[in-house]
Amino acid sequence: MTEHGTITRDTAPTLTTEQIVSVLSQHGYRTTAPRQTVIAEVLRYHKPFTAEQVVADLKVTEPSLGRATVYRTLEILASVDVLTRLLQPDGHSAYVVGAPGHRHHLICSQCGVAVAFTQCPMDELVSSLTRDTAYEIQGHMIEVFGVCPGCRAA
Repeated sequence: MTEHGTITRDTAPTLTTEQIVSVLSQHGYRTTAPRQTVIAEVLRYHKPFTAEQVVADLKVTEPSLGRATVYRTLEILASVDVLTRLLQPDGHSAYVVGAPGHRHHLICSQCGVAVAFTQCPMDELVSSLTRDTAYEIQGHMIEVFGVCPGCRAA
């Protein structure tokens, strides 16, 4: 155990379509057929994904589903904390699915795998920044980049 606690992986079970629909409903969003299609698609990804990947993958199975619908649905899912936006090592944004709640990510800079962790080392810094700057801090993100054991072994 460190001074700030232990770093633990986010071991929450993978979300289901039903759980995501429930979260959307709790926030007042209707569950339309296009939204369900996008939800089903994002649940297939096991690594961070971009909006353009979702658009391209759905173009094969759902050619009538528009790009704007995909982007809008991803934004809604991020706003209700079902998706988290990540900054990839190449500087591009990507998403990862996760249970709602405060979490950060360790991202492999070679294969892109993201591991969520819930231990937050920022509490003391946020308190200090609030006190020293009079800012009302609304949030933060931590993305740690490294090389996963699988890539190191390859």
